[in-house]
Amino acid sequence: MSKPKGELVRPLVDSESGRLQGFRLSSEGVRRNAINRRAFLRGAGTVAIGLPFLEGLPERSAWAAGAQPVFTLLMVGSCGVVGKSFFPSAKGPLTTAGLAGATDRAVSNLSAHAANLLFVDNVNWVQGGPKSCGHAEGLVQSLTGAAPGSSGNTAYSSGPSADMVISQAVNPSGTDPICLYSAAKGAYISDRISFKGAGAGQVRAGDQNPYILYSKLVGLTTTSSSGGTTTDPVAAQLAANRKSVNDLVKAELNSLMANPVLSADDKARLDQHFQSIRDVEVQMGNMGLMCSTTGLDTTTLNSYKSNFSFKTDGMIESISLLHMQLVALAFACNYNRVATLQWGDGTDGTKYSVPSNSGLGWTFHQISHRIMSDSAVGSNPTAEQAHHEIDLLRMQTLSKGLDAFNSRGLANSAVVLWTTHISDGPSHSGKNVPHIIWGNGGGLLKTGQYIDGGNVTNNKMQNTIITAAIRDKSSATVNFGMGTGTGMISGMLA
Repeated sequence: MSKPKGELVRPLVDSESGRLQGFRLSSEGVRRNAINRRAFLRGAGTVAIGLPFLEGLPERSAWAAGAQPVFTLLMVGSCGVVGKSFFPSAKGPLTTAGLAGATDRAVSNLSAHAANLLFVDNVNWVQGGPKSCGHAEGLVQSLTGAAPGSSGNTAYSSGPSADMVISQAVNPSGTDPICLYSAAKGAYISDRISFKGAGAGQVRAGDQNPYILYSKLVGLTTTSSSGGTTTDPVAAQLAANRKSVNDLVKAELNSLMANPVLSADDKARLDQHFQSIRDVEVQMGNMGLMCSTTGLDTTTLNSYKSNFSFKTDGMIESISLLHMQLVALAFACNYNRVATLQWGDGTDGTKYSVPSNSGLGWTFHQISHRIMSDSAVGSNPTAEQAHHEIDLLRMQTLSKGLDAFNSRGLANSAVVLWTTHISDGPSHSGKNVPHIIWGNGGGLLKTGQYIDGGNVTNNKMQNTIITAAIRDKSSATVNFGMGTGTGMISGMLA
């Protein structure tokens, strides 16, 4: 049987029974398919049903029919907070008016997101206090729910971090979580929150320049050829036309459906397969998952392609915001379901230009110590006020980042966690570390509340987050990290 000109896919037919066994690509199809898969992987600014991700989308999920996957961003900030002026003065419901009116509290800047927020205090690191360097030791506990494998400023994890556990359950095999880093790499403690497993060599490096993720998402990654570098033509086509998977290969689909060797059952199965792709696209559209560059500062991002240098003058906030906005886009494109962001170094050298620091000129780490020192601890009241003003600024940045997740319709299909690697600067304590959660994780998590975590270790916090994230892939009981026991924080559950 001759192959129609231009056909990319050919049926495989059993020689004895004559029944369809599957399909294979022609040589032309192999060439074009390689391009298509790269384009879909990068998102290319469209609905972006990535071919490798189709296997991980809801049609093969353990969720009930029509339920969406859950996307997870885990963020860890630096140097703690001013606890007495961070969360609301009392537990209970969160309202926009209530938060906005509490102007003496840092989280007042999150008032626009009150209905989708969950504040949790009274959550502790497994190693409650520092043995040597509270910064490094706190960082490695923040997402692992386990005591450090060593102490001091080279502390490492004694187990994998939650992002890796989630990724192994919900991402295609071999796909690690997105790992981002917003701080100056010159500090002796840098990206140290994401670990593949126990040991000093298991830490994952985070991308500091937001252009790196941006280029992958919008199809700007170039391919080499004898004539130089060119943008993938299929990526350009998708970006320009916003075609669906089915539309892109419509001629090939029609050819397959018309092939006489296909039985009625075969045609029904083929139709069902491609209808499932369309259903996923519709579902993503109904969820408001907009895979486009709308809302991104593309001018700044493009300038970082060849002109990026991280400065300690407060640039950390703009870079953290860009990272969050790009993760929201990555989730909307289903490029990856999991990401981490380390927001500041352990000994953060940022010089914030908040009012109370104008006369001090101290780094954030020194402000958190309440003395102009990276080792001693003081009690300077101006430094404490400056720290509170930095908390307000960070919550303002977080609010803008959450705007991106909200505008892309992720409130019912995401979990965004923000915490700090120590509870406060002077003590470097791992007791009562604040946790902020946005999104209901597919309906599992309570929102619009400020609750007491119950004086538990944060393995139970991570158990809760992991359970929300992997319900469409696993029904197993989550038992992560170590500490005060297994299970979840019951007060977090809807």
